[in-house]
Amino acid sequence: MNWGKGIFLFYSLFVVALLGVVYFSFTQDVNLVADDYYQQEIDYENQINRMRNTSALAQKPALELAGDFVKLTFPPNSSPSGYILFFHPAQASQDRKVAIALDSHHTQQIDFSSQKPGKWIAKLFWKDKDKEYYQEFILLK
Repeated sequence: MNWGKGIFLFYSLFVVALLGVVYFSFTQDVNLVADDYYQQEIDYENQINRMRNTSALAQKPALELAGDFVKLTFPPNSSPSGYILFFHPAQASQDRKVAIALDSHHTQQIDFSSQKPGKWIAKLFWKDKDKEYYQEFILLK
């Protein structure tokens, strides 16, 4: 084999490998954390105030995964309104938003059996007595 054929073969293999990498990168599914990421960054000062309000509470809400259900419990002297966002970091299509609807014992059972296994972040947003609150919980299913 002479030098010309060797150089041609080297550059041909390089181009084929480069095209393979480009094709592979275009076939990967890339999910953003949120569709409105930039707007959330602008509103982050409100989020800091919600977290500050939550840290000042004497009794905070509790959330636990028990089998196929998520149990949310609020202190007895509260009357919250808001929602829970179940956030799946690996797949945005699995995210789920559930309104807070407490029973007479200040608890709520949420069916979690249809959710995929893995790490979930439960983001609890609620309002009580004209103050807004926010708390995160890590769930491993």
